[in-house]
Amino acid sequence: MKRNLFISSVLSLSVLMTLSSCADKQEIAVNQETEFGTKEEANELLTRAVNLVKANETVAFAMITAGTGGFSQKDLYPFCTTMKGIWIAHPHNSGSDFSDAETSDGVKVAEVMLKNAKAGEISEISYMLNRTGNPLDKEYKKTTFYTKVGKYVCGSGYYEK
Repeated sequence: MKRNLFISSVLSLSVLMTLSSCADKQEIAVNQETEFGTKEEANELLTRAVNLVKANETVAFAMITAGTGGFSQKDLYPFCTTMKGIWIAHPHNSGSDFSDAETSDGVKVAEVMLKNAKAGEISEISYMLNRTGNPLDKEYKKTTFYTKVGKYVCGSGYYEK
């Protein structure tokens, strides 16, 4: 009985978050064209995501993927991946295989993050990437903060102007 109530609660929460984020995503898309998130904001998003994953990974992954609860700001968002490189929580790529990702400047982002992530320690990696929501298809230097959280690697990054 408790399990069914829990599953029902999680499903209801997911539906509500998805519905409430639809209107927000339109506003976020407009903001992403002009507003760059900062290093401090990206680091704060990662800290919040890590704390929520530790408290309740199911709710955390749903909120991160839906971009609700302040998990989508300007061009910033947190993400989490399994240790095999599958996006478990990502606003654009959940369920995708990230393990072979290589950027245009040759950085094997997933390989580095999965190999070097340590619990309780925030690391960073920089690479070139198309800015989220950027209609000009222009690449920018992106720096991503990442850490190991249980059996996942979570991160959040920012773009330099």
